[in-house]
Amino acid sequence: MRQIGLSDLDLAARAVMRAPYQRAWFAADLIEAAHSADKVCKRTGRAHPSGGTGSLYAQAALHPLAPREVCGADYLAALSVLLEALVAWRARMDHAS
Repeated sequence: MRQIGLSDLDLAARAVMRAPYQRAWFAADLIEAAHSADKVCKRTGRAHPSGGTGSLYAQAALHPLAPREVCGADYLAALSVLLEALVAWRARMDHAS
């Protein structure tokens, strides 16, 4: 997955807020999809046809987004879920290498 910035976190948290299924699973799926798209992009030199450039922002933009409500309770809860999923993903990636 490409390097994560604040805009990636914001958009992904807003996608998690509108998750069509359990938030933790959705966040993990979003991260895995961004990682997969990044691998395709690196291998082919082109954006993934349905996954963008491999950034978390590009992946989140493919899903419905909640309105911007920075620092609202639901936004912070979604951001927390996303950050926990990122920590778990990073630990798996570090363990696999």
